[in-house]
Formats: sequence, structure tokens, C-alpha cells
Amino acid sequence: MQTKKDISFPIVSLYGTNYLNNGWTLECMKSWSNILDIPSEHTFILPQEKLNEVEDKCFSNLDFKVMDQEEVINDYLRNFPEIKSIREKDVTWRKIIDTTILFPDAQIITVIDTDVFIRNKVKLPFGNFDIIYMREDIPAYRANWKMVWKHKMVPALNAGMVLFDPKIIDFNILEEIIGKYIKDCKNLWWSEQSAWSVIAGKTIKRGVFSGDQVRVTSAMKIRKPEEMFDNEYKYFGGNKMITEYLEFEPYLKGGSIFHFAGPGKYLFQQSLPYLKSSEKGNVQIKAYQENTMRFLDKVIVSSRLFLKEQF
Repeated sequence: MQTKKDISFPIVSLYGTNYLNNGWTLECMKSWSNILDIPSEHTFILPQEKLNEVEDKCFSNLDFKVMDQEEVINDYLRNFPEIKSIREKDVTWRKIIDTTILFPDAQIITVIDTDVFIRNKVKLPFGNFDIIYMREDIPAYRANWKMVWKHKMVPALNAGMVLFDPKIIDFNILEEIIGKYIKDCKNLWWSEQSAWSVIAGKTIKRGVFSGDQVRVTSAMKIRKPEEMFDNEYKYFGGNKMITEYLEFEPYLKGGSIFHFAGPGKYLFQQSLPYLKSSEKGNVQIKAYQENTMRFLDKVIVSSRLFLKEQF
């Protein structure tokens, strides 16, 4: 098996077709050079399809390496039919599956989405946790409601950027939860976050990034800025969106890492002047220990999951 055994702290990103043309991916990728202590040549791209000449040249100029190892991955998954199947149906699962297979000897893998911008020079919090993740606005999961009661889960994980030790990924457990709780869902969107939540729930060395430093800027009117900074989450969302930059700007002020999830992307270009005007020096990113779901969390989250499958 071809793996990168000499890479202790790889950065890995899943890349979709023609992402370079969407107005945010290239800017976000350029910003990843702000991660201190990890050279750009230790950034790896997982392409969903064969890259074109422009994409190949772009990644070469960024010193990113393209990982196209389908044979290796399919060989590894020959005894895991449920994992293999969901990987084919929902590409977001490759963030868990492919990275773990290709970098088994890494100390910590940083998985980062192409809509994550890093504004300041940052030091990531390696060493104290098995897994660190972002805070979602709401518990954004998809699975059979029973999974919440059968497995420990964290309450509102966002997988825009996840730091994790690949040794905590148990493919037998993934095979089980996919087969029992996920594969028959009407929609697999957010099911990958459900898996991350279970993974986090199985280690006591789990942490959530500081909401003051690392923010999911979705542009949904679910949390107030101060609630975001305090890593609060809501049980219910809604359809109200922020459409004007002046209303959106307070969600950016003072932060270092931003995930422009969902409709947040529509405000990315207006945010770019601020994002490129870093006034801070090096920033040590912090993470804090988090408990798994409380009883009330389980009641509400399992109810949400049940209703999603009914309507």
C-alpha cells in the first residue's frame, strides 16, 4: 500500500469538479499557507474526478500533492461493504475514509474544506486531543434516531475543519453504524457529520475549537455573534439568512479561521477585503474539552432525526 509514512501532520482536502471557478476555493486554499509549522508540500488534494490541466497547474504552483489512490482504497475496503457503498454514494465520507487509509501513521491529520479561510498566521493545537472540530449552528446530523441512544455523540459538530488522530478511526464501528443507522436514510447529507460525532464520542480526548477564534460563518440567522463566540448552539434552525455584508461583518470581527458553510459563501467576496487585512501576529488556536450529548440533547436530536425520515 502506498502511504505517506514520513508525513506526521498532513493537511487533506476533498476537491470537487471545477471548484476553482466558484469564487472562493482558490482564495481559501491560498490562505492555508497561514498554518504555521506545516509546509505547503504536506497539503494533499483528494480529487472527486480527474483534474484538468488548469487544476493540475494550480495545485503544482501551490505545492499541493494530488492523491489519486482508488485501487489502494478499494483494496482496503474489500471487507467493509457498507463503508465502500456509502463512500460511493456520498463523497463527503472520503474525508474520514480516504484520509485514514492513506495516512495511517500520521500523528494528526487536518481535514479542511475548500470553503475554509485562514485569516491569521495560526498554530494549530496539536498534542492534547485525539480529535478537534468546529461548532455547528445546530445539531446537523442525519441517521436513524436510535443511533443517538446507542452511541455517545457530541452535540453540534461541524466538519469544515477537523484535526484527528487516524488511530481512533475504527472501521468496524463505521461499518456497524452505517449498516444499522445510516444507509437507509432518505438523504445522506450530514451523515458524515453523524459519523464524526460518534468518533468524537468514543474518546475522552475530544475538543471543540474556540468559537472566538474558529467560526462557522453560515450567514444563517440562528446564532448571534456573541453566541457563536461562546460556542453556543441552537436546537432549531430556520430559513432566515443574512444578505447584507454590514450585518454579516460582526460574525467575522476578531476571528482567525472561518468556515463559509452553506449560504455564507454568497458573502465571501464581500468579506474578502476584511479577510485579507490581518492585524494580528501569530495566533495559537485553542480547543476545549467537550462533553457528549446530555439527556435533553438526545431527546431533541433524536426527535429531529426521526422527523427528517418521516417528512
